[in-house]
Amino acid sequence: MYDFAAIRIFFKEEFLFTSFTRGELVSHLDMRECGLRGLKVLPREMTLHIDGNDECHDLYHPWDSLPSSFTGIAFKVYQSSGYLQQPFIEIKASPAKITQGHNVFGSDDLEQGVRAIYQSLKHALPDFSDMLNFDSAEFFRIDATYSIKLPNRDVLASVLDSLSRVSNRYLRPSRDGMYESTIYFNKVRNNVNTGRTTSLCIYSKLDEIKFQLEDLQNKAKKEKTKAYDQVIQALSAPELQHFATDRLRFEARIATRFFDKHGISRNVNKLIAYVKGFESEKGQGAFCHWLWHEAMKDLLDAVSGQEITVIHDSKVKKLLHTAFDTIDSKGKLRTAKAVRLFGFYSRLVHEGHNRVKRTMGRSSFYNSINDLRSIGFSKFELQNLDKEESLPLVHLIKFDFNQQRPASYIEPKLPCSELRFDEFVDMMNGIIPLSNELINPDLFIENALIEMGLTPAYINGLKAGREVRLNESESLSLALFDDGDFNLVVHEPNGIDLEDYKNKLRDTRASFNRAVHKVNNCSKLPTAVGQP
Repeated sequence: MYDFAAIRIFFKEEFLFTSFTRGELVSHLDMRECGLRGLKVLPREMTLHIDGNDECHDLYHPWDSLPSSFTGIAFKVYQSSGYLQQPFIEIKASPAKITQGHNVFGSDDLEQGVRAIYQSLKHALPDFSDMLNFDSAEFFRIDATYSIKLPNRDVLASVLDSLSRVSNRYLRPSRDGMYESTIYFNKVRNNVNTGRTTSLCIYSKLDEIKFQLEDLQNKAKKEKTKAYDQVIQALSAPELQHFATDRLRFEARIATRFFDKHGISRNVNKLIAYVKGFESEKGQGAFCHWLWHEAMKDLLDAVSGQEITVIHDSKVKKLLHTAFDTIDSKGKLRTAKAVRLFGFYSRLVHEGHNRVKRTMGRSSFYNSINDLRSIGFSKFELQNLDKEESLPLVHLIKFDFNQQRPASYIEPKLPCSELRFDEFVDMMNGIIPLSNELINPDLFIENALIEMGLTPAYINGLKAGREVRLNESESLSLALFDDGDFNLVVHEPNGIDLEDYKNKLRDTRASFNRAVHKVNNCSKLPTAVGQP
């Protein structure tokens, strides 16, 4: 799957001021114009005059977040610099997260991810996005990710420990990250000179999900908001948690020099055309697989011949707590015996049976041995726990590329699927009219209200679920669908069942969409104001 995409988009020439500086043509962007078009801009300096007026100087755009159906999209405007002589924006997002709320599994369709990102930008900042030249868009990072399912948590920990000692050619491991269950290759924190071609990240997916879920729940509680509920619900789904359990993720982060090295254009339009040609010969998802394999091949080569030591700590700990935890008379959970026995087990593993026996009292030693035998250990196993259990690492790291998603997975909807990608980009550039899917919801409601002779002041009320009284016999309400679609409906005052209306509209919407011409009707607003 494509786990991450970072895109740089330059501005149209008519919005730039070009000057000749130090022998070079340098363009600048009017940040005031950006602010008037909806962008959040801040001044680096302000001048307060004695008459009470003030002036803002050196406007800039801080890192911002664009809303999407689920998670936000990182977004920032840059003025020209010594690195690039033209202003541009950077957009960073996980296509899977913005379309389904998580990236445990996802699509290997690059075009689908790009369209989803562009759609979110157009929805959030429709006027500002008119300043952008989408033909100039280029990738500066793409992440391709595949995973393996391991037998249990102990094997996963052992594989990670073994991989942390791998080095081959340019590969150098590092645990310099947020999670202990994560290993990086060719990536050093706060060093921009590492990973300019590729960097690798191997980690336990369930640990990442638990961290994200806890963080979102804490934010929701602290901020007293329901803004995170949709993502929390997606991450809490039992099927998703089960799929992520004991799953080790191998993530390849592809940077600019990789594309230059292989002679592949980073221009978004050209790359998507290239991918379509590539996959027309080799099958859907083949380019994502090729990117991943090219970045991972040295690591996979180093793994052959290496062995891992399997330690079963988490399984033993779970068995001990199940067998020996008790509840006292005050209702408090007592875990002391299970903790003590796990310490005894750990000594047997690291010191050996005979050495531990010599350092303990006879009755204490044999009582502990009997307790361990009661949870399933044999006497022979306990006498040989210090003998390491080894397995060839290559036997565990086997990728099944047909089992990267659960059977119930549904591919996200392709935005404006009736348009070819070049037509979709023309629409983003304003060459052809906007499709209904890209119209900002507020703009749709505003236009519909104006057509009915009503003021746009009713927008917030409709979005809040309140009906607008049109006359003695008719009211207007907004119907919102689970997939983010929406429609206006005229009905009897206090007499509409919105759920019933939405069910009827779902049945007619598919046939209506098929009847709409793919380009000629792009500029028409939905003719859904009225009785279904």
